Amino acid sequence: MIDNADDLRDKANEFKTGLKKQYVNIPIGDEEYGFRISGIGAKSVKLEKYVKFDDIFEAIESGNDNGLEAMIKQIIEDYEEEEEEEE
Repeated sequence: MIDNADDLRDKANEFKTGLKKQYVNIPIGDEEYGFRISGIGAKSVKLEKYVKFDDIFEAIESGNDNGLEAMIKQIIEDYEEEEEEEE
């Protein structure tokens, strides 16, 4: 069993090619979503998931108001570009 970050990083980098074919299932709301391990670096593991705009609305229309799709929709709706500070 790996018990420290350095050994975990070393093993992840040793098996990077195979690990990048693996998926991580994460429960969000009432659903479970599969994220692909898309990158392994010196400091972190990158997870990736594509969510189609049509899938966002289909999920919400079917009653999934607390899932990943609803979260993404809310982030997009609420986003406002920050004004750049003048020096």
